[in-house]
Amino acid sequence: MSTAPANKFMSKAYIDGIYIPSGLLIFGCLIVKKDWLPFAVALAALLGGYKIWASQETPVLKPTVFQDFELKEKTIISHNVAIYRFSLPKPTSILGLPIGQHISISAVLPQPDGGNKEIVRSYTPISGDHQPGYFDLLIKSYPTGNISKYMASLIVGQTIKVRGPKGAMVYTPNMVRHFGMIAGGTGITPMLQIIRAVIRGRAAGDKTEIDLIFANVNPEDILLKDDLDGLAAQDKGFRVHYVLNNPPEKWDGGVGFVTPEMITVSL
Repeated sequence: MSTAPANKFMSKAYIDGIYIPSGLLIFGCLIVKKDWLPFAVALAALLGGYKIWASQETPVLKPTVFQDFELKEKTIISHNVAIYRFSLPKPTSILGLPIGQHISISAVLPQPDGGNKEIVRSYTPISGDHQPGYFDLLIKSYPTGNISKYMASLIVGQTIKVRGPKGAMVYTPNMVRHFGMIAGGTGITPMLQIIRAVIRGRAAGDKTEIDLIFANVNPEDILLKDDLDGLAAQDKGFRVHYVLNNPPEKWDGGVGFVTPEMITVSL
């Protein structure tokens, strides 16, 4: 049985924000003027109720309405890849994105004919609802990419329009015994979303095994390699197999394109 609710109500935020102030208020009334005790109890109850209400995790995504989210941080990974962190309305807000689904980003962009056109593209956050207050997107900018170039041009404080969730799949623990994944480049993001969810769920009994083939051109193209290696070291049920078109010397991973033989051996 889950102990998450009990642990939440015994967290430091509840102790410092509700229990200690309420206790001091009631104790002070007992010492100074007992006649004030009913008012102190009522005030403590109001304080506790407000704190509990304010701490609730609130999903913000709307499937049919685009909403604005402000760019909070931009972390440059390489000359054409960055992680974009967007703020949610409250520190306790969550996107409300089911594992396996993604969001749509919209922007009205100038076109070669001189007009403007709304462009919509789908992206999978690399953060999750266990990280309230923000969401992260890993995006590679392409010379011919409409939204990816638009994202690369953003500066902190500007906003993007987002709606969702969308997608046909929703991951649930132990829905399959084994995932065989193949990804290349920024296609790692939907895979990483599921990988992290599976590993987070180990304590609750998720036994899903995962093998990932991650193909790239050059070693420097392997996005989030430290994260993937860390997850593989942390969890014996997750294994990552790298494939490179242009491997360095003494490379012990796959070479060239992903082949049926690689899939048979690794997945």
